[in-house]
Amino acid sequence: MNNTPDNNTNIPAGSNKRSSPLLKVLPIAVLAAVLVYFAAQVYNYFADPMTITLVYEAQAEDVISMEGWLVRTEEPLPGQTGTVSRAVQEGQRVAAGETVATVYSDDSALQTVSRIETLELQLQQLQFALTSYLDPDAALKLDTSITGDILTLRQTLSAGDYAAAESDLAALKAAVLKRDHGSYTSQEDIQAQIKSVESEIQQQKAALSGAKTVTAKASGTYSAVCDGYESVLTEAFLEDVTPSKLNGVKAAAEQSNVGKLIYGDTWYYAVVLPAEQAAALKDMGRVDVRLAKGFDQSIRMSVVSVSREENGQAAVVLSSTRYLAQTTLLRHQAADAVLHTYQGLRVPADALRVSADGTTGVYCVDGENASFRPIELVYQGEGYALVKPAEGVRDTQTLRSGDQVIATSGELYDGKVIR
Repeated sequence: MNNTPDNNTNIPAGSNKRSSPLLKVLPIAVLAAVLVYFAAQVYNYFADPMTITLVYEAQAEDVISMEGWLVRTEEPLPGQTGTVSRAVQEGQRVAAGETVATVYSDDSALQTVSRIETLELQLQQLQFALTSYLDPDAALKLDTSITGDILTLRQTLSAGDYAAAESDLAALKAAVLKRDHGSYTSQEDIQAQIKSVESEIQQQKAALSGAKTVTAKASGTYSAVCDGYESVLTEAFLEDVTPSKLNGVKAAAEQSNVGKLIYGDTWYYAVVLPAEQAAALKDMGRVDVRLAKGFDQSIRMSVVSVSREENGQAAVVLSSTRYLAQTTLLRHQAADAVLHTYQGLRVPADALRVSADGTTGVYCVDGENASFRPIELVYQGEGYALVKPAEGVRDTQTLRSGDQVIATSGELYDGKVIR
């Protein structure tokens, strides 16, 4: 009998391979670590909140708010009874003897005048149609003229000369109407139409009777509105103006329904200010003024006079020789005098920090870290500041428009991991 042990290894029942305890604990540990990480992030967010803001270029101003009167050398035109038809535009320069308005006995005369103007435009169309029939290049020349008129109108509007723009627009309209002259079968047909329109124009003009013209007795700038201050607010009034005198100004009763002429190019802006602000303007000599309404450009004005102090106030008179035609309708106006303009990079006031060595700067996001950028303060506003990069800093430390500045946070230092 062979007593050699069997080559097969006998495995006792119930001895199955068991997993390592480490493998059971590991998933729990990973989950716990993730939860701790997110809990720490939530805690850090609420315990040390961080707000990031983009840096951008901006400007700020020191201004004095004012409210005063525009003063010009003006003369009302004689008032008329009847219906007034103005021949010139608001703010237009007129020569001595030039007709500024025509007065008709009733409203029906204005309808006749309107009909005459329509017929005259039609006559221009017909005359151009005849020219085009005889000269095929006339249409091309007119198209070139229209293009030039459009450019002229654009330049006039950009310059803010709206009175001139109105006349430029009328010229452009007339040119466009000429272009739309229609088609005619023959030269004789066009000439017949011209004679018919000319005849009707003569008939309409003959129907007008009793018309009276109003002319300018001297050259000046025309304005259609009289407000009663023409004889009150004068250059003589400004010679000894005081705060009480300016505050008590009242309009005269008489007013013209035709309009007025403004003489010269100089106009004035008279205001009452606290004595300290008046002294500041006097020291400056010249100042940029922005009117609150009616005109949207800054006006460079000279300080003409500052009155003696009266109850802590003084009357200030400013003058300008520009934009007279654009300001003819303005009288009592609010305005801002710009004392100083500041330009720089805008950052929240809360973003300003002082480093351990006493350097003023801001912290910006640089990848995952906070990076300190030294700055110089240009202007301190309400809740914000205008700054510029400090002199002599490295290029990597220069604050630029578009940088992400850390507006609010707890403890910060250069190189701190923030993400």
